[in-house]
Amino acid sequence: MNIKQKKHKRAVNMKKTLIKWIVICVLVIGVLWAFRYFSHEGEFEKYSHVTIGKETLKEGKPVYLGYHLQWEGIGTPELQKVEFIKSDGTIVAKDDDQMRIKSYITKVDFGSYYEEDVIKEGIVNKLLPVKGFKADDDFSLVLQVEPNDFEWDSDIKTVRVMYKKFGQTQFQNISFDDGIISNE
Repeated sequence: MNIKQKKHKRAVNMKKTLIKWIVICVLVIGVLWAFRYFSHEGEFEKYSHVTIGKETLKEGKPVYLGYHLQWEGIGTPELQKVEFIKSDGTIVAKDDDQMRIKSYITKVDFGSYYEEDVIKEGIVNKLLPVKGFKADDDFSLVLQVEPNDFEWDSDIKTVRVMYKKFGQTQFQNISFDDGIISNE
């Protein structure tokens, strides 16, 4: 084999190696893009909305409000936590001056109840913690609302749901345009 043939053979081998690396890179990029797409595909849909009248809250009794949600998308998200954002943009803290809100999940249909009815009817036993719940189908997000102050200056306008899907932590803001408090 002469020098010319060796150079030609080396050039052909380099081209083959280059093509192999290009194919491998394209495949890796494709797999990473597909993973990113599927891990972010889907959202929670809210199918019901309930409110409570200001007069009812002035009674000072805790109330439970249920919002029917459904996961629409690929995979099964695991809920991490729920945050409540007021109309003024602040997040409701655990010890908020005006209200205390605890969130639960239930697989049964849920409307609005006084706390005493939730306990009396055994519904409290069907309430699950938000953290770790796998949202594979329909469920209700249940808010236990306990008023601390009867002069509400800012209602809940958004609920932020934080969840994990395929190991990726994500969040979705769900609009509560009507709030949770009505003027009735």
